[in-house]
Amino acid sequence: MGNHANNIKNELAYFYKVIKNMDSDDNTKRTKINKHETSIEEVSCNKISYECEMDKLLFKNSLLGWIELIENERLHKAVKSLSIEDQIFISYIVKECKTQRELAQIYKVDHKTVGRKIVKILNIIRKFLLKK
Repeated sequence: MGNHANNIKNELAYFYKVIKNMDSDDNTKRTKINKHETSIEEVSCNKISYECEMDKLLFKNSLLGWIELIENERLHKAVKSLSIEDQIFISYIVKECKTQRELAQIYKVDHKTVGRKIVKILNIIRKFLLKK
């Protein structure tokens, strides 16, 4: 009976550790996103012209904002179907014009790994677009 109580204690400790790690992972993802977001205060009303909407200006100034500006509905849905990590990854390429070597430095991986990730993401988008 003593072992059963210890097992429950260990299971609870394990459960709390898993929850803590999940929260840590979520915070890391949120930090990556927030690092590239623009607050509303940073956008001056003086910069907004007659033809330019505030939403478009905010989208242009954020790392993931370009996705909302995709006019092709199917392509927009395909990119939005990617995981947030893949959206961030592809945003470095599309929005910030990062090279494979620069991405390898950012993600601390070999540039060949970056190349494989690009191919994987493109295949996901291609499959989504080919679905009827």
